[in-house]
Amino acid sequence: SLMPFAPRLRIALALALAFLGARILATKLGPTRLSLTNSRVRTPAVGRGATVRAEAEGSERKPWDFPRFVKTVATFSPLPSPLKFARRMIFRPPEQGSIRLEKGQSIWSPSEERGIKWASLDDVIMGGVSRSTFEVSHDSGKFSGFIDEANNGGFTGIRTLPLEQSFDLSACSGLQLRVKGDGKRYKCVIRDSEEFNGIAWTQEFDTKNAGESSGWQTVKLPFSGFVATKFANILKDETLDSSKIWAVQLVLSKYAYDGNLNPNFKPGDMELLVNDVGTF
Repeated sequence: SLMPFAPRLRIALALALAFLGARILATKLGPTRLSLTNSRVRTPAVGRGATVRAEAEGSERKPWDFPRFVKTVATFSPLPSPLKFARRMIFRPPEQGSIRLEKGQSIWSPSEERGIKWASLDDVIMGGVSRSTFEVSHDSGKFSGFIDEANNGGFTGIRTLPLEQSFDLSACSGLQLRVKGDGKRYKCVIRDSEEFNGIAWTQEFDTKNAGESSGWQTVKLPFSGFVATKFANILKDETLDSSKIWAVQLVLSKYAYDGNLNPNFKPGDMELLVNDVGTF
C-alpha cells in the first residue's frame, strides 16, 4: 500500500538533508567532532557526555556505500504509482482510522503481520558502514548484522515501513516483546507522529546471552518508561500519544542518550530474534 506523495517526499528530503548536513559538518569540524549515531548529527556536547564521546570516537575512515544509502532512502520513501496517485487525487478516499488494539494483542508477529513490513535503517544513512538485515521465518524475525565504528558510526536498526493507519494503543499499558538476544542492550523506539525524524520515544532493554537457559525472554516496556528523544538527545515536557503509534523501531547503538555510551555494547556481529511485538 502507498502513502500520499507529500509524506514520502518529506521522508526522502529528511534523509538526504540529514546526510548532507553531516558531510558538511564533517568537513568543517573534523572527524572527532561529528557523531553519527541513530541517524543523528551532533554538535559538541557539554559535560561528562562530551568527555565520554570524545574518548570513544575514532578517526578511522572506510569507503562509504553510497548505493546502499540510496537504496535505504528509496525503501522508506518510494515514489508512488502515478495511476494510484491520480486516483487518490481525483476520488480522495476518506481517511482511515487507527487500528485499535487491546492488551495482549500483537502489533506484529510472523503469523500476524498486520501488513507491517520492516527494513534496515543503519548508520549508512549518516556515512557509516554498519549493516543489518531482517529475515522472517515461520516462528521469528531475525535482526542480524555487523556493527563497525568506522566513519564515526556505530548502530544498526530495523524500522517499520510507513503505515497508512496508525495503531491506537491507548487501552494498553505498554509494549511487550518476545525476543532472543546476544547479551547486548537494545533500544525500542516508537513514534506518535508521521514525521520521519520527529520525536523518537525510546526505551532500552537488555538481552540474555545466548547460553542463558533458552535465551528467549519476555520484555515489558511500559509507556511510562519511554523517553522523548530527538537524535538521541533527551527532550523534556513531552507527552506520548499512545493512541497514534506510527512506527516501531529496534536499534543496537554504541550510544545511549545525550552522548553517553551504551554499557552493553560491542562492535562486531549482532543478532536479535523477534517472536512477537505485542501489548500488555
